[in-house]
Amino acid sequence: MKNESYLCLMDKIFEVIRASRKALLSLVEDLSTEQMNKIPVGFNNNLAWQMGHLVVSQQVLCYKLSNNELMIDPTLVDKYRNGSKPESFISAEEIAQIKAYLLDTIDQLEQDLATDKFSNYTPYSISTYKGYRLEKIEDAIKFIVSHDGLHYGCSLMMRKFV
Repeated sequence: MKNESYLCLMDKIFEVIRASRKALLSLVEDLSTEQMNKIPVGFNNNLAWQMGHLVVSQQVLCYKLSNNELMIDPTLVDKYRNGSKPESFISAEEIAQIKAYLLDTIDQLEQDLATDKFSNYTPYSISTYKGYRLEKIEDAIKFIVSHDGLHYGCSLMMRKFV
């Protein structure tokens, strides 16, 4: 059983992740599929990719590194993984699925954290922040806060140009 301060901290972390993802969804809610696919000058991806990247990163850092099955369509991993960029037009259906995944995967992660599902976590060094290493699932979840914020900031910039 986790202690009360741990539970309060994790509740707050999930609250921040959800707030950031809801803000991203609000940012793009009135955009067309074409606008979601537009790659602004000076960028190498688009708003649809930004959302897909958040979903895939969370799944890889939490589930894959714990040797668990992904909660998303596995074909999305190569399309949105770190270092990738959009190679083709992203359909309205795929964008809708990614939007649903943004919150659904966080809800599932929070439920799974209450179990022993992540006890077999493989430590991983993050390329985003040189020298930062994830040692356990809680480290990955804390990193998601920063990573989501970074990509929300990128999305705010992109939104101005689409």
